[in-house]
Amino acid sequence: MRAISVTVRVILLLLLLCFAVPVVLADVSVKGLNSGAKKNVELLLSLVKENCASPEWKIRDLFDQADTDINLALRALGYYHPIITKSLTFSTPCWQADFAINPGPQVIVNEVTISITGDADENPEFQKLRNQLLTAKGKPLRHDHYEKMKSRIQSLALERGYLKSSFSEKQLLIDKASNKAHIKLVFNSGKRMVFGDISIDQDILDPDFVQKLIPIKSGDYYSGEQLANTHNTLSKSGYFDMIDIRPDTENIDQQQVPVSLKLHPKSKHHYSLGVGFDTDIGPLLSATYINRRVNRQGHFFNANIDLSPVLSTADAEYSIPLDNPVSDFFSFGGGFKREDTDTFKSLSAKLSARLKHIFDNGWRQTLFIDSVYEDFTIGETSKQVLLLVPGGSWLRSVSDSAMRPTRGHRLELNLAGSYKNPLSDVSFAQGSVAAVWTHPLPWGGTFIGRTEQGATLVDQFDRLPSSYRFYAGGMNSIRGYAYKELGAKDQMGNVVGGKFLSVVSAEYEQPVLDDWGLAAFIDAGNAFNPDNIDIKAGAGLGVRWYSPIGPIRLDFAIPLSDADSSFQIHFAAGARL
Repeated sequence: MRAISVTVRVILLLLLLCFAVPVVLADVSVKGLNSGAKKNVELLLSLVKENCASPEWKIRDLFDQADTDINLALRALGYYHPIITKSLTFSTPCWQADFAINPGPQVIVNEVTISITGDADENPEFQKLRNQLLTAKGKPLRHDHYEKMKSRIQSLALERGYLKSSFSEKQLLIDKASNKAHIKLVFNSGKRMVFGDISIDQDILDPDFVQKLIPIKSGDYYSGEQLANTHNTLSKSGYFDMIDIRPDTENIDQQQVPVSLKLHPKSKHHYSLGVGFDTDIGPLLSATYINRRVNRQGHFFNANIDLSPVLSTADAEYSIPLDNPVSDFFSFGGGFKREDTDTFKSLSAKLSARLKHIFDNGWRQTLFIDSVYEDFTIGETSKQVLLLVPGGSWLRSVSDSAMRPTRGHRLELNLAGSYKNPLSDVSFAQGSVAAVWTHPLPWGGTFIGRTEQGATLVDQFDRLPSSYRFYAGGMNSIRGYAYKELGAKDQMGNVVGGKFLSVVSAEYEQPVLDDWGLAAFIDAGNAFNPDNIDIKAGAGLGVRWYSPIGPIRLDFAIPLSDADSSFQIHFAAGARL
């Protein structure tokens, strides 16, 4: 019986859908206004919301009310003297209303008076905002702009800790006869508040260590921006899953605002396993382990394994936060790397120590010393080399969007070297710079420029391991060529890598749908020695998918110079900035 009842309901629903009469909207015409004024009138005109099925008495009542609706909509934009000509006709199957509107002259803001009293009267930020708001003088009056002026003052006051502030006077005076307006605002900021007692509720880390992670201190001026910065810092630390920050503005004592923080920890251990494919190195199997809290002092440990036919790595790193755990870390660790390309084979082991620092301007600095043993075969030469390599790297990345950047840049500098001694078989000095620059173009397009430059000074190039030689070719180098296919050659024609590297790239991306785009590009350069410079170039087209996890890039490229293959397909995921 239940199945029969459901079936009957479905049939009745289908019949209702088949015979339902569609709602027909009436024709309400508004003419004589600019697009902004017309849109506002149509938004407030009640008659616009009615359809052909509405009763005639209701339509006539709303038609009579239309003058009031239109005046209200136009006054919001500074038009106080509209002349309205209107008509209403009824016919089969619907009614029609026509409005011809002459908005008349627009009221001009003739005078702006803004006074700040209280502790904020000499505050530079309030003075800057006041000067910005005074520029409204001489402009057409808009009521929403007037409301925004008040809102900006109140928002700045709350942001900067003037929590008891208020307007002692706020007036918008309009002289309709002369079409002039006077804005008069008197804002009393009151006393500026400071942070009071800061209580922290957590039990996973040493309280003194957690205190170092928190930028706000008792006695500092209260700031909404600082509260947001505190949340961001704690979130980026990697220790906490949920962060609840509550300023107690109801219990302010002597201008001090108590703040409570409740920190919910992330799980101590994290494991992940991944399977993927990279057109440079083939199918990829990866595994990661992270211990987020080795002890209550915030030490953490991570280990990674990546396995592929061309490039396999395994590494582990133990990190110790220093006196400023937000920006300073010391770490030590080690790893193994196996690389088997068309141009060389290499097996290496590394022990390293690193000192990391994040500057206030966004630059990330890493100073390191590596002890490297590498067994490599390049062309007809096989070597085993031990190196002690100190160096440093500096990285800064800026973009307007982490997931879909259209404006920004990324700059990375690297310096490394070694001096022949009992712990190092080769003397060399090496420097490189890599940069990416993106800039928006008309019609939604984006230009992406990329370059990588490098140079090496070495006493015995044949003993320099493949890890410290320059190669070119691949998705992030010169497309149209295989991964590390390019470089200087020996007398037998084997690619042996180069002392120098120069790669430049120009790319244009054009969105074609909300989440899809097309790209055209050209790359050029090579890895070379001074006596053998052979510039290679590649060009092609690509497809872009702006996925929830970041851009996915699929490129089809052809070499414009001699190459081992007639074309290459390149695939990569993630933003380049």
